[in-house]
Amino acid sequence: MGNSISYISGRHRFLADAHGDTNTSVRFQEDIGAQDSKAFASRVLPPERNEKPVKLSLRPSAKRLYREASDVFLKRKADAQLDPFTIKRVKFYELPPHARTSIWSLPVEILSAIASLLEVRDLHSLTQVSSLLKEIAGPLFFANRNFSTSPQDTCYLRVDSPNFDVLMTWRRMNTFRPPRMLLCWIDVDVQPAQLSIFLHFLQSVPRKFVRFITLFWSFDILASLIFPQIINFLENVRASGCEELTCMAFCYETSSSSVSGLTKIHAHPNSNGLKCFDASSRVFFSPQLLPFTMQTIQSSSLEKLALRRVGLSATHWDRLLRYLSMPMLIELLVDSDCAPGTLIRFLARHPNVKNLRITPRPAVSWRIPRATPSTVLSMSVLEGPLTHVLAILRQHRKPPFLECLEISLQSGDASPDYMTAILRCLELCDSIGYLALRLPTHSHRSEMMCDPGARCAVPVIHLGISHHSTEASPWLSAGSAGDPLALSAPWIGAFPKIKRVSMQGESSSTAADLAQSIHSFVADDVQVSVQLQNNPW
Repeated sequence: MGNSISYISGRHRFLADAHGDTNTSVRFQEDIGAQDSKAFASRVLPPERNEKPVKLSLRPSAKRLYREASDVFLKRKADAQLDPFTIKRVKFYELPPHARTSIWSLPVEILSAIASLLEVRDLHSLTQVSSLLKEIAGPLFFANRNFSTSPQDTCYLRVDSPNFDVLMTWRRMNTFRPPRMLLCWIDVDVQPAQLSIFLHFLQSVPRKFVRFITLFWSFDILASLIFPQIINFLENVRASGCEELTCMAFCYETSSSSVSGLTKIHAHPNSNGLKCFDASSRVFFSPQLLPFTMQTIQSSSLEKLALRRVGLSATHWDRLLRYLSMPMLIELLVDSDCAPGTLIRFLARHPNVKNLRITPRPAVSWRIPRATPSTVLSMSVLEGPLTHVLAILRQHRKPPFLECLEISLQSGDASPDYMTAILRCLELCDSIGYLALRLPTHSHRSEMMCDPGARCAVPVIHLGISHHSTEASPWLSAGSAGDPLALSAPWIGAFPKIKRVSMQGESSSTAADLAQSIHSFVADDVQVSVQLQNNPW
């Protein structure tokens, strides 16, 4: 019984007919016994007394039983040699002595061929029958649902809401390995049962195994008929033990953002293990979801907070950042609607912030605030519009060494030209590892780009210049006139200690022409890289 493989011998009873032919087994044993007696006589009696050998003749029913018993033996022998990563811990059961052989005696290859003829719903039911059929039908079920279960794909798993039910089937497989990252797309027709299945899957996985969870959706969840279930879904995902929760909406949202009633929202500190919270949607500061947002921020020891495209006004940003206190915060991402002065006051209360990224918006511009008493900051990465970058660099009591400084230029920054404005920022730094300059999308004139005699005294190791237009522009077919990348090539001459130059984006010039122009301003040992859309060099 069990996994043991029975030894097939003529002295053992074989399977009988299911129609009640019990005499078949008896007659078969008599034939075998007659053969054994003659074999015994050939070994014991003298040769002259040996009878003439008799050829064994089996009845058809006995032959069929012998063939079926042999198939069971060969099948088990073949299953024992299968790849251990495909079918493991499959328990076989011996049939009763008087039972007809059933589907379990078929080879695994035939069972797989039968399962391949089933529909997706039937395959899902078949995985719940037994361990053997689960391992046979599971891969076919996953293939029909476009669900990859390879170790490379399941480490960072992408799944949409219609396939949430696949997760529980995968969870019961012997080859299951907990994913480290889940990227989930929630459809507009998502059902409460699908959300419950996803939460049940998270609860079945050992806590803290899934470290990163990213949720995407393309509909207004505030107008959804199951909005209460969505809120409960978000709260349970937050409490699942993940370290990083990212929520992004890819739709036009008409909800109004507000931060009123912050003092009325209470949270239990350190009630979850979140270290990063990224909210990129206006709905998170709507009256319906504001309690969830603030409880997530206040109940976590966040090291990274990203609030992008949340639709807050400058007044709302000031009220929010004045209220927040996050002593463990290291990285902050906000919209450019947040005033430079608001950010400076927040950084003064959070000196451990090393990375600050400000998402620019073309329609938003700020006047550079007047100088205020300097503070001790430990900034190493600073990205944002020129007005924000310049204001924050002025607050450093000591010129910082920046690993990365990214400046997004706006049309109003050409005063008197872009390079002069850039050098005003650089002179406030000690040294820069990587300087990234993002050019505006509108057309340009040569006098807006650079002062020919400008020179930067601050060491810059790597200079990157990029330009990406939002729509077709006239300069794309007008040669170098109005071409931002071609006009910015002389900027490289302002950095005499540079070791590497890279350009990427859109240009009316070819990559070879831009590379040749760059080489005319730099030494021979400087690495040059130009990557243009549809024309890499």
